[in-house]
Amino acid sequence: MFCKIKRTAARNGLSLLEVTIGSLMAATITMLAASVTVDLSRNMADGIARTRVASEARLVIESFRRDFAGNDPDDVSGDRNRHRLVGKMIPTAEELRLCFDNDDDLSADWTSPDRVIIYYVDDGQLIRSDVENGRSNIIAHLVDSINFEVIGNELRITTQFELGDVSETYVFNTPNL
Repeated sequence: MFCKIKRTAARNGLSLLEVTIGSLMAATITMLAASVTVDLSRNMADGIARTRVASEARLVIESFRRDFAGNDPDDVSGDRNRHRLVGKMIPTAEELRLCFDNDDDLSADWTSPDRVIIYYVDDGQLIRSDVENGRSNIIAHLVDSINFEVIGNELRITTQFELGDVSETYVFNTPNL
């Protein structure tokens, strides 16, 4: 008596349906990962740009704060009665001149021996220039524009910063002399 043994062929690969489903799943996971990476990169770039703009704005604010404190910030004598801020002039909306008294007459002469400091924007940089010694310092980068105006009894300084898609405006108010 003979028994019939049914043999089944061993499967050595994947069917076309299984390969198609696997490929679709891998493509979906890859697209989701790429989308998350792009969003994270955009947010990081935006955060870096905003941080850089805020840092530059802090430099501008600190420079104005030092100059408007009432005395020449570059004076090393420590005498609070000397080198007082005695005058502000706005020749154009984009330029500010400050006069520090060096001859103790408490008047703005705008010439030597008084010290004149000029703020202006040149090629995206805020410049602080000392007329007396001819030295100019870059206070901040990324400055798109600056506007000096007297409103009532205040001097308002509006500074616009720009880096890529990030644009921020900062306003600094100080009593007008």
